[in-house]
Amino acid sequence: MNHIDIVEAKEVYKNGENITQYLRNKFNETENTSEIIEIAYDLQAGSYISAVQNNLHKAQLYANELGSILNQHIESGDTLLDVGAGELTTLTFVLNTLDVELTNVLAFDISWSRLKKGNEFYLQNKKLNINVDTFVADIKEIPLHEKCVDVVTSSHALEPNGKNLSQLLNELFRVAKRKLVLFEPSYELNSNEGKKRMNSLGYIKGVEDEVTKLGGKVTDIIPITNAGNPLNPTACYVIEPPLSNSSIELDYPVFCVPGTNYKLNVSDYFLVSEDTGLLFPVLEEIPILRSKAAILATAKF
Repeated sequence: MNHIDIVEAKEVYKNGENITQYLRNKFNETENTSEIIEIAYDLQAGSYISAVQNNLHKAQLYANELGSILNQHIESGDTLLDVGAGELTTLTFVLNTLDVELTNVLAFDISWSRLKKGNEFYLQNKKLNINVDTFVADIKEIPLHEKCVDVVTSSHALEPNGKNLSQLLNELFRVAKRKLVLFEPSYELNSNEGKKRMNSLGYIKGVEDEVTKLGGKVTDIIPITNAGNPLNPTACYVIEPPLSNSSIELDYPVFCVPGTNYKLNVSDYFLVSEDTGLLFPVLEEIPILRSKAAILATAKF
């Protein structure tokens, strides 16, 4: 990625063209990479909030349905992680429906701009006194210690990562202690027209099969009736992670170097790892915890 790519991509997006298809052609990729997803979603920052505001009733119906299901799988004192949280629109309305008191709520997205917009939306629309800690991250390398969150949830976050579904599920299994409650598109429930669309966009498919291959267990698949796009039907996948060989299980979330257990500590405007000598910047109170954002500064320690 460079500034020329971004300038060109902004023009393509402004003209209403399919930005992910353009970027796949630009970078000669057959599937969506992390960079393609980051550029595409960052350019759209604010658009999801606008869409919700233009159709608030529909957004709340969707979130209410998700919240009613999630309520059945969380317990008082749990920690909740929302992956690919985008502009926090769905998370905000879901949290407003919960009747269980959570200890920690964390949310990350690959786009800083979306989280910036999302934090503002959450503060304006939250009904409960729940603090949400947001950070920039890639689902392929979650910057949290293994087995440090009780429940992981998502809303169409795994969606564009068809090629990397197995890798993403493994990361979710690494950090989750008890359960995954994922609201993702269902290829199997889709029409032939919808399947063709999902194939062209590189969307995920075969979630249940992938979970089983990795040693996890899908305990329920629930079609969502208030999904927005009939060509992209949503299902709730309730998943138990594989049994872990690790004896480590933390009572609270701990930031780490992405994909590892090397703990990060706060220092000035950075999160730092004394073990690796890596620093990660914090921009407007949002930590940027992606490997490509790391600064090697071993002389600091």
